[in-house]
Amino acid sequence: MKGVPATASGRYRRIKTGLASLLLGWFFLVPFLRWDRGPDLPGQAILFDLPGRRLFLFGWEFWPQDLPIAVGLLVGAASLLFYATALAGRVWCGFACPQTVWTDLFFAVDRFCEHRRIPPVLVKITIALLTGFGFACWFTDAPTLAGRLLGGSAAPGSYGAVLIIGGLTWLLGVYAKQRVCLHMCPWPRFQAALLDRDSQVVTYQAWRGESRGRKRIPLREDLGGEPGGTRGDCIDCTRCVAVCPTLIDIRDGLQMGCIGCGLCVDACDTVMEKIGRPKGLIRFDSETNANAKSWTKTLPRPLAAKPMLFLSVALLALGAALFAMLTLSPLRADLDPQRNPLFVRLSDGGIRNDFLLHIQAREPGLSTLRLRLAEGEAGLLRLASSGDHAGSETVEVTLDQRELRERLLITRPAGADAKGRSPLHLLVQDARDGRLLGTVETQFWGPES
Repeated sequence: MKGVPATASGRYRRIKTGLASLLLGWFFLVPFLRWDRGPDLPGQAILFDLPGRRLFLFGWEFWPQDLPIAVGLLVGAASLLFYATALAGRVWCGFACPQTVWTDLFFAVDRFCEHRRIPPVLVKITIALLTGFGFACWFTDAPTLAGRLLGGSAAPGSYGAVLIIGGLTWLLGVYAKQRVCLHMCPWPRFQAALLDRDSQVVTYQAWRGESRGRKRIPLREDLGGEPGGTRGDCIDCTRCVAVCPTLIDIRDGLQMGCIGCGLCVDACDTVMEKIGRPKGLIRFDSETNANAKSWTKTLPRPLAAKPMLFLSVALLALGAALFAMLTLSPLRADLDPQRNPLFVRLSDGGIRNDFLLHIQAREPGLSTLRLRLAEGEAGLLRLASSGDHAGSETVEVTLDQRELRERLLITRPAGADAKGRSPLHLLVQDARDGRLLGTVETQFWGPES
């Protein structure tokens, strides 16, 4: 079929199929996993809650203030990608890149429908729309979205997301295909800086394969053939080209178009087996070993200097991100002074400051909190909505859906040192057991003299 690579069978084809199945299953099924967080909270295990500016990841909840954790994870993931590339070339591109996975899926549809009375375009449109639906499920409750889309009651934005992502899937996976890898993706341009002579890349053993010729031509004597033979092991069947997703000829050497999928290795090994020659004419190997004309391939060197540099950065970044995740504060509390006026002098000589208190809790069980000032700091607390005009040393507040926005009035009595600007520490405790959940630091303003 024109524009569709031929089918290959072998170890790397099985790895590609198995890994693609896992990735597609992850993409489509994980949004349907449930996670009980209690009432008034999403029950989806992984959810990007854009309206609420939150990310739910199983038992964790992340806010915009946790961006450094995301940076650490991204740096770690990028460093792992560099590590894999320095070891084995573009294995990410060949086995796990979404462009590769979806393009390979559409190629499989073409092959499946070729001799059947099934229009491949209908199957591809269905896959593209399902991809759009799967993408949208990561941002809203998946079962609810499915029911609303089928019932026609979903929000216009939901239909728009499905159509836009579905259209992009069609454009990149059905129309652009290998053009993305050859012309649009920047990653091939980076690989030259990451590879060295010991990196495991798809390599044609030219010392063994040349000169090419039909099987009837006598084999070279140094390969075990007849005296005077001129042919190498390559019989010029072009199967390596026919199965290549980017349609390059690996026999011309390592190229930017090679995505390291290993399908040409499977195709060549199949041909070598049929003609009774040793496998490995095309294989994952290092440039050093290929130049040494060795029949046995070298193993990856994970402890070499360049890969270890990338691995060290990855471990540091991921370790820091994991530590931050395990030590996340159970709540976030902000105490913002209201500047107009900075302070009010009361009739009894006390000084009062007006603050806007904002509390967000991560733990589902947190509902009632106790507020008080730190030891050694004099002052009375009062909520603006409270009927207690005198105030008290401790105040209990109740969260509504794990959040509170309220004006908090703090008064320092007459005789307390309230001149100028002084530090203020508000302690936030769990009202059930007195556990300290956080400390808010701000400034208390008073008259200069």
